[in-house]
Order: sequence, then structure tokens, then C-alpha cells
Amino acid sequence: MAIDPAHLPIFGDPEPTDAPAPVRAASVLLLLNVGVTAAHLAVVSARSDHDVSLSVVPICLAMGFALALRGGRDWARVASLLVAGLALLLMLGIAEGVLGTAALVLSTLLVISAAHLMYRSDVRDYFVMADSELADNEVADNEVADNESDLDSETDDVPGDAASADAVRGSRTPPR
Repeated sequence: MAIDPAHLPIFGDPEPTDAPAPVRAASVLLLLNVGVTAAHLAVVSARSDHDVSLSVVPICLAMGFALALRGGRDWARVASLLVAGLALLLMLGIAEGVLGTAALVLSTLLVISAAHLMYRSDVRDYFVMADSELADNEVADNEVADNESDLDSETDDVPGDAASADAVRGSRTPPR
């Protein structure tokens, strides 16, 4: 059980539905991009004196965003493209020779293909559905809170039925 049951976990629903094939493919392409970027940075670090330790953060973020994308998170589409663009800029700054250029071109093609798959019109419903389920949960929670406050206001009008001193208005502590 989550700490706050009204909110879904970051990486997907507790009872996940299968993501559409384009979303799964985009997630795999983004993870492949992470692998290509990490391999390129490892080769550059081994061959030269470039410090590539700063690029570990975008690589880890890109992996997390690719997993969140597969879980149906709409924000992960934008975040994964921003982090992938940042990683491409880092690769552009240290690309040397044929290997560096090939890695940069391959990484760019992977990101563009993933972006195309993430923003297709048939996939849009998958992300809207996840957001609407979250909004429905929030509406249901607000209705429950309103009903509880209505019950609290009804019991406050009854003389001789005082609530306990430690009960907070709107809480589930029963009167003594």
C-alpha cells in the first residue's frame, strides 16, 4: 500500500494495463538510446581525458523516464524528450571521429523515432486515460471529504453530543 493511497505510484498503476505497442516500442528505443549514449561516453572517457561523470545524471533520469512512459505517465513524454535532447547536446560536445559521429547520428535517430511513436494520435488515448483516472480518483476523494464534513456538521447541531477534545474537525475520530 502506498503512503498516500489517493495518488498512483510514479512508475505506473498498482494494477497495470498493457501499454500499446507504440508506447512499448518508444520505451525500448529510449532505453536503447541510453545504452548508446552510455557506451559512447565510456569510450570517450577511456580514450581521452574528458570528464563525463556529469552525464551520469541525465542517463539515469532517461532510464527512469522511459519506464514511467511505459507506465502511462503523460509528463514522462515531455521529460524523456528533454533529457534525451540534453544527452544529445552532451554527446555533440564530445563527439570525435567516425565513432562519435555514428553514435550521435544513431542516438538522434532513436530519439526522433521514439518521439514519433510517443505522440501518435492512436497512443494519445492511453495517456489521457491514465490522467483521467487520476482526476476521477481526486473527484471521488473530494466527494468523500465533502460527505464527511456534512456528517460532522450534522452532529455538531445536536445538543449534549459533544465531540472529544482530541478529535479534529473532518477527521474520522468518532465522538466520545
